[in-house]
Amino acid sequence: MVNVNAIIEGAPKGANIIVEWDREAKVKKAFAGRIRKQVRMVGRVGLTYDNLISVQRKRETGELPQENAGLQTWAEWLKFPFLLGHKTKGTQYLRLYKGTSKTVQPYVEWTLDGKEVAKEAIMDMLLASEKKPSEGDCFMVKVEDLKRVWIETDSAERAG
Repeated sequence: MVNVNAIIEGAPKGANIIVEWDREAKVKKAFAGRIRKQVRMVGRVGLTYDNLISVQRKRETGELPQENAGLQTWAEWLKFPFLLGHKTKGTQYLRLYKGTSKTVQPYVEWTLDGKEVAKEAIMDMLLASEKKPSEGDCFMVKVEDLKRVWIETDSAERAG
């Protein structure tokens, strides 16, 4: 498992970090346990949501409420602004923001029964929440799903 505390302590606030994770896909009941999603992308850590220019602009235009409504009822900060926890399940999440890398492109791989497949081939098996594109200024990844994390400047070839 990835050492999240090392990420929190080692990455400067706002730094681009490359994150790889692997998780079970959100699927219809009949396909449970058969489809996985592997992702590599760039995110930024240590930012404060309310301080983001994109969030401030969305508040000005009415796209977001004028005031932050706070965390989901199930969530609590374990280490602000990096790590959240589920109040009852104990699951931990690394909070990330859209990365600004021009060199590392996001990559998603889908597997069905351990074999790589095109997303189009499994669309009918996925839940609607898995099909829609990612939106928003921040996202969370379960710590237990993280496979590799490193700062973009560490090594260009490791990102390949």
